Amino acid sequence: MKKRFSISVHARWDIPFDATPEQVADMRADGLAVDEICNTVPHWLPGPLVRGWCRAQDAWQWLRMI
Repeated sequence: MKKRFSISVHARWDIPFDATPEQVADMRADGLAVDEICNTVPHWLPGPLVRGWCRAQDAWQWLRMI
C-alpha cells in the first residue's frame, strides 16, 4: 500500500511523494532523509484548530483500517 512521504532536500525544502514502504527502505539505505507524512493541514486553517484537524484525520485513518 502506498503512503505519503517527504524527502528533505534542503533545510527549508521538502518534496512530498507517494511510495511503498519497500521503496522508502531502499531510499533510506541510499542515505536519503525520508519522513512519513501523517497529517496535512491547509494553509487557511487558523492555528488553534490545527490539533483538532489532525485528530480528525487520525480518526479517519483509524476507521479506514477497520
